[in-house]
Amino acid sequence: MKLLVLLSFLLLSPVIIYSQGIKPSNIYRVTVTSRYVLEDGERTSRFYAVNQEISDSLGRMHTEIDYDWETRYPGNYRWHYYDGMLLVRTDYFVDEQLDRRVVFEHDPDSVVIREFHYKLQDEDTVLVKTLEYSYNPEGLPRQVEAFNDNGRRLYRTRISYDERGTEINRRVRTRRGGEPEDGITRLDRDTEHDSLGMLVSETVQLRMVDRSRKEYTRKYQYDENQNITEKLELDDRGNQVSRREYVWQARRNRLQRILYYDAYDNLEKYLAKRYEIYRTTDRRQRVIDY
Repeated sequence: MKLLVLLSFLLLSPVIIYSQGIKPSNIYRVTVTSRYVLEDGERTSRFYAVNQEISDSLGRMHTEIDYDWETRYPGNYRWHYYDGMLLVRTDYFVDEQLDRRVVFEHDPDSVVIREFHYKLQDEDTVLVKTLEYSYNPEGLPRQVEAFNDNGRRLYRTRISYDERGTEINRRVRTRRGGEPEDGITRLDRDTEHDSLGMLVSETVQLRMVDRSRKEYTRKYQYDENQNITEKLELDDRGNQVSRREYVWQARRNRLQRILYYDAYDNLEKYLAKRYEIYRTTDRRQRVIDY
């Protein structure tokens, strides 16, 4: 019922939807991420979907669905809107209700220069924040400024990178009532790359809005196709905090499984991906594209 009411609300606003792109409707490819049930630290044969990514025949991903692990219910999802192949808007739904909306403004080179963030208030969307981006000569964001609905600046972020385009410094100057989405006000990253330029180690120091500090070290491994195969997180004493293992399909070079381990290398979570193709618009012909 909530979803039907929300759809009716959106359909009654054709000017807004048209001016902010359209949501593709046909389904061509679906990527399903499932999570296996574990018993005694081992994978069982039982699994349930936790996420779906739905794309149209042009490869535009228009719908993302999250399934609650406990209830199996798809209450949270995201709808993406396009102008041609350009993403221009994303709607975020929580518990089947529109929670927020982000509209993207691009320059003539299709680079995002502004984001308009809206919240749902009294069954209408209200602008709460605008992000403005500027870029360095390599096309990476060097500054982000956030303004409230009255044009008052909330915070300013300045970012610098190493010669490989990895963020190494971030400084955020906040004002009362304004803070970045991730809560980070200062970031310093020391990196190490291999001979191919792949990031193999990073140590990150963070300072948060609440003045707390965090530090972590991550080490990465890759296969011959430069796909990540392992991410190891260590504490400041070099002890394992967590580890992720990534398994790729050799034939198609696609991500197949992600395994999560705790500090003692006990299996905590086992995710598997399934790739589906729908050849017809009525979705009766499904191909499991393993």
